[in-house]
Amino acid sequence: MHSPIIAVYTILHFLVDFACAVLLYFHAYPFLHTYNDIFYAFLLYNFFAFAVQLPIGILADHMNKNALVAGTGCLLVILAYLCAPLGLIACLIAGIGNACFHIGAGIDVLILSDKKAAPSGIFVSSGALGIFLGAQPFMNTPIAPIIFILLLSLGGYISYRIYHKYHAQLSNTIEKHTLSLSEIFMITCLCGTVLLRSYTGFVLSFEWKSPFIIGLLFTSGIVLGKALGGILGDKLGFKTIAITSLTLSAICFCGAFQNNYIGILMGTLGVLLFNMTMPITLTALVNFMPSQKGMAFGLLTFMLFLGAIPALYNIQFPYFNPLGLTVLVALSGVILYGGLRNQKR
Repeated sequence: MHSPIIAVYTILHFLVDFACAVLLYFHAYPFLHTYNDIFYAFLLYNFFAFAVQLPIGILADHMNKNALVAGTGCLLVILAYLCAPLGLIACLIAGIGNACFHIGAGIDVLILSDKKAAPSGIFVSSGALGIFLGAQPFMNTPIAPIIFILLLSLGGYISYRIYHKYHAQLSNTIEKHTLSLSEIFMITCLCGTVLLRSYTGFVLSFEWKSPFIIGLLFTSGIVLGKALGGILGDKLGFKTIAITSLTLSAICFCGAFQNNYIGILMGTLGVLLFNMTMPITLTALVNFMPSQKGMAFGLLTFMLFLGAIPALYNIQFPYFNPLGLTVLVALSGVILYGGLRNQKR
């Protein structure tokens, strides 16, 4: 039962992020006439798509209707396409739809994961590829909205069927648990490392990323890193994989500044290794908050939004050099270790 549901949600994750990127870049932004309009549309979308996952996650934990929340997200993205001429309104609706899908599907995947990181790593990995491909110029075609409306309608229907068929198995048990000061400290560390990882991710603007094939290779590194991080973390231990991957990524990033094939290879390996900690961080946080999976998921996406704010405001990145990246990655590793110190794996 578990694998097909996780596979469906992973494919839908790709489609939702793909559809949102196409909507924003090619169907909503053309109706925004000034730079300020585009900036606020981008900020508005990211706020609702990431930061608002936290309150939606808290609400979803109590609703216990995760597949319906995910299906609602698919339908809201369709509605955003229909509202594309409204510009800012379309971006807002798409952001809420994206957030609903992530929370609904994310909670179900975390329930099925049984404290393992591999399923959540596979689930979250597909989104990066969807965003990258959806922003490419060849997606600027009138037929794209029709295709996405059909696919996301199917996604909404599948979510509805999952809810009715597996609702009992996918119910999230609510148990009261008072967090100790030690647990609060470790949760703070996990949130802090995600915030720092988000900021570092926006720092990575290597010159060689521009061509499509190279950009696709770089994005594939992100996708594989998230998937492999969960798989290897389950097999070899969370702390082992987290510290090893971050150490190796810092080394690779030092060689990624060369504008040649060596730089491309080192940068791709660096981003792959850097993203391996993502499912480990999420799973570790959920282990502290087993009956609040939606809140845990939303808490980390809220940190992602906070870490992206410098990029949203086009603030210069003083750390984009070998030494700066090494310091950021090392600091992320130290903070993450503090959050993982009592993990059994």
